[in-house]
Amino acid sequence: MNPNDLIEQYSIMIYEPPLIHLREDGTIRDVSNPLSVIMLIIDFDSEVSMNGINNFIGNSTGRFAHEIVRALQIIGCDPEAARLQQILDIAETAGMTHEAIQQERSGLGPFAVTSFSELHGDKWDAACAEIDTIESEIDYSKISRHATKFVATHADVFEAAIGHAS
Repeated sequence: MNPNDLIEQYSIMIYEPPLIHLREDGTIRDVSNPLSVIMLIIDFDSEVSMNGINNFIGNSTGRFAHEIVRALQIIGCDPEAARLQQILDIAETAGMTHEAIQQERSGLGPFAVTSFSELHGDKWDAACAEIDTIESEIDYSKISRHATKFVATHADVFEAAIGHAS
């Protein structure tokens, strides 16, 4: 398989057993594992694409935000890693941490639908504006290109994982 096909196949299989367990048991935090590196990159890209950078911080993928910074560095995206770290620093300074966001969500009922601003009000508006400005400078196409090169370098690991998961 070529690297793009490997990423496409892997991006589907990471949400199914047995690969989903990498996320559930915390193995995803091991960035020495190429499978974890790309899973972190896929999760980050998916979460930000679907829900935006501010929701990423508070959603399940946000638990691994610091590992994502490291994964970006590993695939050669140092400027994007630095921007994400800057975003995390701004959020932390504002008190807009994964834990704080989750705490405010804890009062919602199952399957409740709400927006970030409805749930949190305007207390983090300044931080969100600053975060959005920095996030607009992240080159997601560069991340994709570098992830593809990384997968090409570790193709045997991805082919084995996909073969075992099938």
